[in-house]
Amino acid sequence: MSTQISERQRRAQGARGGLRGAVAAEWTKLFSLRSTWYFLLTAAAVMGVTAACVGAVTHDAGASPADPATLATVYGVEFVVAGLAMLCVTGEYATGSITNTLQCVPDRVRMLISKSVVTAAVAFAAGIALAVIGTVAGAAAMDESASDVAQVAGQVFAVAVHLMLMSVLTVGLAVIVRSSAGTITVLFVLLLVVPTILQSTPLDFLTNLARFLPQAAGTQFLTGDADLYGPAAGLLLLAAWTAASLTLATAILRRRDA
Repeated sequence: MSTQISERQRRAQGARGGLRGAVAAEWTKLFSLRSTWYFLLTAAAVMGVTAACVGAVTHDAGASPADPATLATVYGVEFVVAGLAMLCVTGEYATGSITNTLQCVPDRVRMLISKSVVTAAVAFAAGIALAVIGTVAGAAAMDESASDVAQVAGQVFAVAVHLMLMSVLTVGLAVIVRSSAGTITVLFVLLLVVPTILQSTPLDFLTNLARFLPQAAGTQFLTGDADLYGPAAGLLLLAAWTAASLTLATAILRRRDA
């Protein structure tokens, strides 16, 4: 009887707290972990080193000082930030605390939205800071560059949006897979392995298909390259992949963890 009462009390408290309470709880959990700060510091280090290396080999006088930051994002930083997003979910499955989370927030959709909102906010804010670090490191290593404040600001914003969408996509994958090793493997295969395999085939259909995968879409958005479909279409494609990940995660969460 007492168990039933406590369960009802938890459900009532969760209903009263609503989405705001769920978001606050996720925010508290995320920043109470030391691993959060380790991931953010690692991302800053990876961004600084990678952007400096890219800047050192860039000899285009018309290049933007933020170009090294955008390339560093695609080829390293996004995986570090995605790792942080992944642990928001897989860490709870590993420790069993996901049971308490689902008891406190019985609405599965609300729980997933709260994790996505917090992850998106952190990834976006971190993206701004990381892009600034990358721009400074890259510009310092470049021989010369064309400084355009508006262009640089746009690239910094693009990096933040890219990391935000990739992080939320990772949250969806983590809910589906539930393990850290499995999630990072699926993410690595989706972003790097599958595109490489498709592009190496002699079939034009498969080669063209690789251009619409998340990594290609994100690269189009970040670099502003209009050779394929342009940055706007790249952003829409990346957002579509993120939405698909969350939609599938919601369906599986409702069915498997009901």
